Amino acid sequence: MTDLVFVTSTAAHSWEDGLIVGSGRVGAVVYGPADAISVSLAHERYFLPVNPRPDAPDLARVRERLRNALLGGDADAASAALGRGARAAGFDDGLIWTDPLGLCATLTIRTSGGVMESRRVIDPLRGEVAVEWTDLERRQHALRLIAPYGSESVLVSLEADSASTSTIELGLGAGGATSLDTGVPDGSAAVAASVDGGDRGSLEAAAGHGPTAVRTTVTVLTGTPWQVDGDVTRSNVAAGPDTALVFRVDVTMPTGALSVGTARSLPASWHGARVAEGRTRGPLTGASLLDLGGASSATRTEDLWAAARAGDDGARRRVIEAAYLSGRANIIASTGALPPTLQGVWQGTWRPAWSADYTLNGNVQNGSMAGMTATGTPELALSLLNLVLPHLDDYRDNARLIFGAEGMLLPSRMSTHGRANHFSEDYPHLFWTGCGGWVLRVVADAVATTGDRSIVDDRVWELAEGVLRFAETALIDVDGVRRIVPSYSPENTPGGARVPLATDATIDVAILRDAARATALLGRARGDDSLDERWARVLDDLPPYRVAGDGTLAEWVTGPWRENIAHRHASQLYPLWYEIDPAFDGNGEEARRLRAAADATVRDKIAWRANAPSAPPGRMEMAFGLVQIGMAAAALGNAAAAEACVNWLAVEHWSPTLTTTHDAGRIFNLDASGGLPGLVASMLLASGADSLSVLPAVPSAWPRGGVTGLRARGGLVVDRLEWNPHGATFTVRRLPAAGWLAPPEGTLIQLPRAATLFVDGAPTVIGRLDIGERPIQVDVTWLPN
Repeated sequence: MTDLVFVTSTAAHSWEDGLIVGSGRVGAVVYGPADAISVSLAHERYFLPVNPRPDAPDLARVRERLRNALLGGDADAASAALGRGARAAGFDDGLIWTDPLGLCATLTIRTSGGVMESRRVIDPLRGEVAVEWTDLERRQHALRLIAPYGSESVLVSLEADSASTSTIELGLGAGGATSLDTGVPDGSAAVAASVDGGDRGSLEAAAGHGPTAVRTTVTVLTGTPWQVDGDVTRSNVAAGPDTALVFRVDVTMPTGALSVGTARSLPASWHGARVAEGRTRGPLTGASLLDLGGASSATRTEDLWAAARAGDDGARRRVIEAAYLSGRANIIASTGALPPTLQGVWQGTWRPAWSADYTLNGNVQNGSMAGMTATGTPELALSLLNLVLPHLDDYRDNARLIFGAEGMLLPSRMSTHGRANHFSEDYPHLFWTGCGGWVLRVVADAVATTGDRSIVDDRVWELAEGVLRFAETALIDVDGVRRIVPSYSPENTPGGARVPLATDATIDVAILRDAARATALLGRARGDDSLDERWARVLDDLPPYRVAGDGTLAEWVTGPWRENIAHRHASQLYPLWYEIDPAFDGNGEEARRLRAAADATVRDKIAWRANAPSAPPGRMEMAFGLVQIGMAAAALGNAAAAEACVNWLAVEHWSPTLTTTHDAGRIFNLDASGGLPGLVASMLLASGADSLSVLPAVPSAWPRGGVTGLRARGGLVVDRLEWNPHGATFTVRRLPAAGWLAPPEGTLIQLPRAATLFVDGAPTVIGRLDIGERPIQVDVTWLPN
């Protein structure tokens, strides 16, 4: 893939159609007509404290009744008990939402002359966007933006080929509509804003009172005078062939431990800004690039995507390359001290879908964070710790109040606290127990791919012990089997049931099994194996995985709960997303049976979506559900199924501005941005503690290609991997800090078919390789079938 700059002529009527730039800490959305451009500004920590924050409900009075009802197969009675218990605990005013990501301010840049034609330019690698237009007198104009990576600033360049005047206006902004009303309250009424002028334009916005209050200050430094006019402040500026106006917008919050500050000064030129950004952002966005040999004559993104939808194979490969590049760039641009929210670090409405929060039952892990580690940026995954570690006491309260247990129970949704108070009868999120173990897996993979033992500090270990203690005390013994009761498979309801409550969701059992493996690695990094034996006792009595009557992998491993394939989530496939669960690995009869059941689930989920592949009321809802299916397919070696998920993600969930959507073509959302690169990486490389699987699920539609910078467990870096119909070549090394992860007997190399192998030019028997810090080149030639 050679051309890494993209152009669209599609109009941006709303913020959801806008261009985006982000520093990780702050984000800007650029939309509207070229002669009246709006720039909506947001900060990663500016969550509006507009919703109640009660503790999780104390269910002590109904806990036993609820459990007995579920063990008897009566979910309706259990749900009624939950309702009584919730009301007794004061939860009688409807669904409590997480605090929403707020809109800090809106800039409007008005330029005289009208618009004859315009286009928008996206440079994902550099993190730059531009609006370029010709006015009615055929004069050329451009507005360019970069958010210097790691700063709390946005740089703007206003350019013209002849003398031109513009007015810059700073105000809070009314905010646009959201394309899906999920019932989140309007946060604007809680915000008090004031503006100021003088030698700079400034706006201060504050919401809330006392310890939960938040405040942000937006400052615009143009070098021109600003004048207040009601609730906005304005400045008139000029640009021309020799007088491009480069100015800075700072979006700051009160200094805290995680603050990194604004850009220190204005660059001497826009070229200087680009060079500086190449030094900071470039190593991240350029860490992994994908080349599938895509080709198209299309010069605009809308035309390229249209060609892909029309069945042009070269265009489809080009779309996947562009999606991989821009998806990674979007995630990098919205990962700062905290991970990306559902909307990254971008906001343009006061009523964001699902509060633009951190939804931890799949969106964060299978969406925004899915490709961070595998595609060369494992350091970004550590942002998750900054989200979850401040709230350990909330998790202890959740465990005690909901399950009567010790340890820690992490909630399904978060933004400003860790209390499990977001639930309803249709969405009993408080009974999903998998979040803590899933976080441990993300952290363990960051350790496994870097060898960085320092990640496992006292707070991480406290979380690990808390997750284990919850498992030890929350699970109940039923005839010698440890059961998870109640249990909730995220957002799905068993077939034929009225409510989602059930027992022993497969994902919950799988995460417990995986958490034991993750904790063992974390303990090894720390030099502490004290939790291993305790985990072994928990796992000894867990119920086994189950094949459902329809031949698919059961979504609940116990009880009378029937399958419901017709659903956007595919949580039962968790055992295949990371290190493959040992129950599914190997050639034993039971492992083969479970893999066949998982493959049937993949098949049926894809068939269900293919029946109506459009946004609701169609079935192309929730991008990360495709990631869940596709990553399981890749682990099973089902390349065709994995490719189908990639194609749907890339073709149907990307906009002309290279942003992504929650459903096919609607709802601004980052899940596909992170999910597609993660899925593609899983098709090209997989790993275990002592194994490296090369090209496990490459479809026939990708006959040749290359990828750079993939990471693998064991601290391995595959600097470059190339393949063609005759074989493959890859260069691999082990990071210096990861020597302790090197298996004594060498790393097992696994290939999808019979081949001959040369290592650094010498013929080698396929098996285990001794991989050290020095890169080695492995050449593979396929043998005839």
